[in-house]
Amino acid sequence: MVAGVWAVFWLVAALPAAAQIAPDLSPATAEKVAENDRKELAADLTDRAAISERTLKLIAADRGENSAPYLAKLLIHANNLSWAHRAPESRQALVRAVEIATRLYGADTYATADVERQYALALRINGYREEAIEPFSHYVHALTEEAYGCGRRVPGMVMGCARDDTDLGDTLLEYGQMLNDVGRGGEAVAAFDAVIARFEPRWAGCESPAWGTRCDRARDKRADMLSSYAALLALVGRADDAGALRKRLFDDSLAAIEACTGDDCEGPDFRLVRRYYDYRAALAGANRPDDALALDERILAILVASPHYTKGKAGSGEYFDKDMVNDVTGIAEAYAKAAVAAGKAERARDQLARYGFGALVGTQLAGVDFDAEQKAIEAERRTLSSYGDEAERIANSRRKVALFAGHYGKDSDEYAKALRDLAWDLDDLPANDAEAEAVYREALAVERNAFGAGDFRTLHALDNLTTFLKKRDRSAAAIAVLADVLGDPANDHVALYLDPDRRSARRGSFGDPDDTLNALKADLSELLLRAGGDPALALAAARHAALGMTSFRDALGFDRFDEMKLDWVTADPWAWLGERRYADYFLLYADALWAKGAHDGAAAEQAFAALQDAMAGTTSRAVARAAAERAAARASVSPLVEERRQIDTEIAALNTKLETLPDDPAERQRQFSALQSEIARKDDRRAQVDAAIAAATPDYFALIRPRPLGMAEAQALLAPDEAFVMLVPSEFGTHVLLVTHDKLRWNRADMPAAEVNAHVRRLLWDVGASIDVTPEEDAKWSAEGEGDFPFDRGTAWLLYDRLLAPFAADLAGKRHLFTAATGSLSSLPLGILVTEKPTGADGDPAVLRATKWLADGPALLQLPSLQSLQLLRAVAARDEGQAGTRMVGFGDPVLEGQAAARGIAGARARGTRSSGLTVTAGLQPAIGDAPPLADPAALRRLARLPGTEAELKAMQALLGADAARLYLAGTATETNLKRSDLDHLSVLFLATHGLIAGEVKGLAEPGLVFTPPATATPLDDGLLTASEVAGLHLGARWVVLSACNTASGDGSEGAPGLSGLARAFFFAGAESLLASHWPVRDDVASVLTVRLFELMQQNPGLSRAEALQRAMRDIRNDPRADDFLKSWSHPSAWAPFSLIGDGID
Repeated sequence: MVAGVWAVFWLVAALPAAAQIAPDLSPATAEKVAENDRKELAADLTDRAAISERTLKLIAADRGENSAPYLAKLLIHANNLSWAHRAPESRQALVRAVEIATRLYGADTYATADVERQYALALRINGYREEAIEPFSHYVHALTEEAYGCGRRVPGMVMGCARDDTDLGDTLLEYGQMLNDVGRGGEAVAAFDAVIARFEPRWAGCESPAWGTRCDRARDKRADMLSSYAALLALVGRADDAGALRKRLFDDSLAAIEACTGDDCEGPDFRLVRRYYDYRAALAGANRPDDALALDERILAILVASPHYTKGKAGSGEYFDKDMVNDVTGIAEAYAKAAVAAGKAERARDQLARYGFGALVGTQLAGVDFDAEQKAIEAERRTLSSYGDEAERIANSRRKVALFAGHYGKDSDEYAKALRDLAWDLDDLPANDAEAEAVYREALAVERNAFGAGDFRTLHALDNLTTFLKKRDRSAAAIAVLADVLGDPANDHVALYLDPDRRSARRGSFGDPDDTLNALKADLSELLLRAGGDPALALAAARHAALGMTSFRDALGFDRFDEMKLDWVTADPWAWLGERRYADYFLLYADALWAKGAHDGAAAEQAFAALQDAMAGTTSRAVARAAAERAAARASVSPLVEERRQIDTEIAALNTKLETLPDDPAERQRQFSALQSEIARKDDRRAQVDAAIAAATPDYFALIRPRPLGMAEAQALLAPDEAFVMLVPSEFGTHVLLVTHDKLRWNRADMPAAEVNAHVRRLLWDVGASIDVTPEEDAKWSAEGEGDFPFDRGTAWLLYDRLLAPFAADLAGKRHLFTAATGSLSSLPLGILVTEKPTGADGDPAVLRATKWLADGPALLQLPSLQSLQLLRAVAARDEGQAGTRMVGFGDPVLEGQAAARGIAGARARGTRSSGLTVTAGLQPAIGDAPPLADPAALRRLARLPGTEAELKAMQALLGADAARLYLAGTATETNLKRSDLDHLSVLFLATHGLIAGEVKGLAEPGLVFTPPATATPLDDGLLTASEVAGLHLGARWVVLSACNTASGDGSEGAPGLSGLARAFFFAGAESLLASHWPVRDDVASVLTVRLFELMQQNPGLSRAEALQRAMRDIRNDPRADDFLKSWSHPSAWAPFSLIGDGID
């Protein structure tokens, strides 16, 4: 059972709310409580707490909290809280229940102790094993007194009891398990011994003046308790003693039956069967198979002759008679199996034939033959290659199909899976296509007939068939079978997805329970859209799939398991195999909406929401996390947030230990139990931390997982002079959606993602970005264009004309334009698009300066998503006035390579995906559990960057020495950065080498180079990686990354929206970034960045975006470098930077 989830099952059964609570309430309240109870019983387990909480308020208003009805409901509510993964609150409710019970019934009563028992169980399951023992011991004491009083004679009557000796034995065993868990098994045995010693005289005094218990009943109750005692002895390692006691109890039970001669003797009954099972388990544990078989033969002879069995075989409907028949049948089957395994089949056949069970041995022998044949098939399979040996593999699968058909039947899941395996083998050879399809279809029919169209087995079989059909380009056949199976009402879950009261049913144990269903729905929609099929059916299927994704996400809470499930789904773990990405479900929905033909009104709003989900990538989540961190800091709960992270780290370490347990069974179990208990305690503490965070800052968890904005919310976010455009390419075209303060417009350009990618790569190559190109592409593009340093303005205009020109009138007069894009468009600064069809030579500086660039329209800002703007503005508004005016800058690290300028003038001469830096060795060995470290000696071989010193000193001269602190050369170290106070900066300026992922051998994340230390340590190895950046605590309004390749990916399809470095700085708390899409030229950087800040000083009314816009224009119009392959009029010089985030103020 998951930690924190426990159930008061006896309470739910014994205290139905309507029956136990309503009679003590006023009629009006009782009616409302009854209505709530009906809703509660109909709701999913995890949704019941909200309803029972409302009921408690009703009862409190009617009878007060210190009342029996309130206590009864509070116990139910505690149970509901546990199912809702709210263990700390459940425990608090039980503490309160103990207090109320104590007031109502007294501290030393059984009723109060019973509540303490529930509290103890909650403690135990949540890892508080030691703490659970004391309250449970109170229950043991109270139950001992309750059970001891059973049957006592008092004047005029014999005392009854709520719980008797049998219950006490079960409870003492449970108590023993609790004590044994913490290494106190000896105490458990001693406690049980004391109870037995106390009860022996009572049992012996049956039917006496002191005790009115019948002696046969006393004997049975004694045996029940001793049976529990035997189980405890086995638990603490005294198996021989346990076995001897179980034998004695069996013999005693049998002797008592044989000694009974009265008319009321029932003969062998369930008690004897129970003693038999206990004794046989002891024999099996002691590895005494012959004795076990002899016991089977003995008990069968006794039970078959019993009155209960005789009446049961004659058709009696009495419970004990029917139960005896079932017991005998089960014992006979177990005996046949054990005898066959022991090589005593013929003896077993003779023995069982006496009772009509002779055929069981044949069944077991057939099973042995089946097992042997199956093992032979599996062994043969292991000798066959996965590639080649096609005929042999097919023959092997045919044997399996025939075997399973005979053993399991052709209507079984096992047979269907054997068919699947055969189809997979046939599928390897196109010549077998007809048979492969027939076998796939037969497997689907078997599963559908056996389990229904909505069963996961049917859906997996459907997936296998449609995957085959799609591989063979048989879309029409795939559409037909998908429409048939998915059209079954069992596969329509839209009502479930839209019902908030049934939301918890979507959680799933390990992931989305509808993942296969919705993947198939998406397949159907996609195939229909490609084929130009029924747009209504395509839309319905896509909507179902998208709703399934959102309902699963919305059903998840914030406990560790739910967060892992969501991380897994959104991380696209199988995308590398070509599986659909999480975002693709929403993009497909937008495509289906467009295909349906309605492009405004409700359809546009639905597309708006879907496209936001399609854009919600890792950078958006980083911004959300940073916003939540700031909210926590404002509420002074940052230590709790840090504790939450630490708990997750500690649990991960404990889970690692679970993978390395010792081989010794006893020690393995002991360590496993201890580790699981510790994990449960930490999960419980995590839940307490979450409750404290939520109480202090209610919006923390909403910030972590933002939802798509509605149209009204988005419009309210934008000022009249602002606009937002999202660009989302898909297989079918590129969605462009514009939002202003008073309108929402949607268009899908007839330019699919593949075409967009090709155009973007061309432009990025033109400006010298780090992309891979073929020699043929390099030669072709190098020969294009007029002049010595041309830029492909035709492609830049084509992208603008197809994507943004339809919105030109809406953008006219806007001061700021926020953009968010996915795929390769996210790697392209949109300012280099051309807004009028170009004329003149592409390489003429004068022509380039006269070109109508998008950069000269509204000031551009890049966003990870629209939600991130909302988050950034919420943080900025609340932190207003807190940011200081200081700048801290790091640059010109001490490196030993030949001094070099950043960037490459005349970038068209190169086409490599590297900054030109050669690192021949990458990592040093990891230290302990720390990640591997960069090799300082390798980093030192990088080129020195003296231009970065000039850039930073120019900034310092502009801002003043008191306002700008620089770390240059030997002081430009990771250590100094990590130890600096970065909480209240206006600007953090980093001017150095930016290394892309993989450029340091063996390191899969990007980083910034600092002065390498003499010896690498986890604190300082000379490379500040993205993961280390994410661990910083930044309060900077603006982070300037004047380094190579710090903004985006490589321009390819599927490239991340922003680079790992950019995401990491947002995660650390940056409000906005100035980052580069390609290597920044030294001759430009020192002018452009300084000019940007100079403009802001001279014009306080300028936004950061407008200052960047003017600085870029000044660079473009500066003729000082109009030499061969060097002109600043080229976008490679003036447009490498993008302002990412909210740069309005």
